[in-house]
Amino acid sequence: MTGEFTNITTLINWWMPGAAALVGAVTLAIVILLRKRRARDDAPSVPIAHADRLTALPSYRRALRRYRALLVGSIAAVLIAVLAGVALAARPAAPALAQPELATRDIVLCLDVSGSMVDYDAQIVDVFAELSSQFSGERLSLVLFNASAVTYFPLSSDYAYITRQLERIRETFETPDETIESGTLLGDGSSLIGDGLASCTLRFDTPEAERSRSIILATDNLVAGDSIYTLPEAGQLAIEKDIRVYGINPGDTLARDYLADLAEEFRTVTEGTGGTYYALDDPDAVPGIVERITAEQAAALPGAPELILGDQPRLPFVLLLLGVLATLVLQWRLRR
Repeated sequence: MTGEFTNITTLINWWMPGAAALVGAVTLAIVILLRKRRARDDAPSVPIAHADRLTALPSYRRALRRYRALLVGSIAAVLIAVLAGVALAARPAAPALAQPELATRDIVLCLDVSGSMVDYDAQIVDVFAELSSQFSGERLSLVLFNASAVTYFPLSSDYAYITRQLERIRETFETPDETIESGTLLGDGSSLIGDGLASCTLRFDTPEAERSRSIILATDNLVAGDSIYTLPEAGQLAIEKDIRVYGINPGDTLARDYLADLAEEFRTVTEGTGGTYYALDDPDAVPGIVERITAEQAAALPGAPELILGDQPRLPFVLLLLGVLATLVLQWRLRR
């Protein structure tokens, strides 16, 4: 993000100077009242004969002038420190027009929500959330599929919105009697992996733009029904559209022969697109996927201009420091 600050300074905590002035006025009034009360209560002064001879001495006058100068300087230093502290508390800031840079990478999170994935979906959403926290400027989307595919949220670079949506769907997966069925059961069968991947390849907008496109496909590759696309055919479709597929397979760790064959097919398809394949419990899954996606060449595009406020504390901080140092020095000289 680039931006140039203007010479116009504003106060974020604009009410602070007024509050400080009110507190100062009340404090001054209390001090004056206390001094008047003390003056009434003090005993009568004792006159000293020929005091004018003492005050007429040049050394006395020099000492008195020195004392008054140090006292005035000390009061001025305290006032400067107090005013600088108030200015710091008010947070002086300068507005700037910033131009954020957006990465030209689009990523579709493609999640199998069929029955065989029930025990893993919440964990996979956690992986998706961790992945989204590692990106900056990339656009992300979430597509759910079973017999058919639905877009849970479209491509967006609003990471606060993405985080809220992932938290919402995770709560749904963890809540008993809550199911993700709306729009995902319109095909012939369930867990149609090839159709799910093919649908995810169609979720990228602006196909004519030069952008890096990736799909993160989470499935156990257990097909139950007749699909239009097989997984290899869907992988070929991704290759034709220059889309890399990164696979996350929760079934990879199960020691059953037929699942091992499905895992190998899944690995072959993802690596054939230029992507990579990981088991769900592989600690290298998140850093590996992030590294591969961010390594893809993508030019930065200018985003919408944003008005920001940047703190400008330098001058009040310097004045506060000088005021405190001057107060300490002058008070030390007064005591000598």
